[in-house]
Amino acid sequence: MLGAFETVLASPPAARPAPRRSARIGEVAALVGVRTSQLRLWEERGLLRPGRTPGTKYRVYDEAELRAAQVVALLRRGAYPFEIIEAVLGELRTTGSAQRVRAELGRREQELHARSLRRLRGSAALHDYLGDRGAAR
Repeated sequence: MLGAFETVLASPPAARPAPRRSARIGEVAALVGVRTSQLRLWEERGLLRPGRTPGTKYRVYDEAELRAAQVVALLRRGAYPFEIIEAVLGELRTTGSAQRVRAELGRREQELHARSLRRLRGSAALHDYLGDRGAAR
């Protein structure tokens, strides 16, 4: 997850399949890999702040909002709660620094690693137990 986040932040605009102008909601949804309804929900929650075109009021996403949408999608795929995502985006927008995001993703990776090890140990113990029961019969 941390590697994917670094890729989102470090990719120059030309390396990503980003539009050259502001993108409308359908384009952003396709680029990020979510439905337009998901982008609208994130906007309602205050995570995204797309601009509006004069007259039509269509949502338009500039480069910064496209990147924010990519970050939100990445973190949601990692099952991060909205409160953490909100804090991460707030920091990215105010400081431009991704340190908190890196720290949170690193902590989450360590947590997942520890949980995986516990599950493996539990599975091994269950396997041994069931094997011992089968041998006792």
